[in-house]
Amino acid sequence: MEAADFWTKIKEKLTQKGKTQEWLCAQTGMDLQGLRNRIYKNRFPTIEETLRILAVFDTSAEAFFGISQSQLEKETRKDVMLIPVMEQAFSAGHGQFVPDTEEVTEYISVPNDLKHFGSKLAASRVKGDSMEPTLFNGDIIICDLNGYDGTDGIYTIIYKGNGFVKRLQRTSDGVKIISDNRHYDPMFESSESEDFRVIGKVRAVMHSM
Repeated sequence: MEAADFWTKIKEKLTQKGKTQEWLCAQTGMDLQGLRNRIYKNRFPTIEETLRILAVFDTSAEAFFGISQSQLEKETRKDVMLIPVMEQAFSAGHGQFVPDTEEVTEYISVPNDLKHFGSKLAASRVKGDSMEPTLFNGDIIICDLNGYDGTDGIYTIIYKGNGFVKRLQRTSDGVKIISDNRHYDPMFESSESEDFRVIGKVRAVMHSM
């Protein structure tokens, strides 16, 4: 569902209830101007705002976004959950600027076996080729937001102010930051560095066509 379609459905529900945007903001705690800006710019609300909006209309995310039971069975043979795809892209290359705020660009369904991560789960797009052939430009990575889990693997990180998706390998005095593409040299950061922060581990990948 596109953001414009999302807001069209919300407007229809408001009309059915005989309510206004001001009423919706009062019910959800949203700022009226912020709401109108999102509608005008065709931008999704945050995941928290979305859930509050849907709760006002007493509907589930699955029902609102039109995921039927037959679709669930076809896709995974069990339930799926919806998570936001954030506007922030993580670089598989030389670094991607990390904005102060994140915008939701769309919602996607993921297998319910990731449900134990709950709200600590989000998706972003990959930008660049440094993680090929594991990750490709435009792929959607689904990662938790729990930081480093103590094991080697592919993580989203903030390194010197930029966002990356890289393979991390723990060493005795820090961490080795590895690109799967052999044309990129590995980087190293000490365990005491203030220029390095792990956001979370990549738990699944949706490859672009």
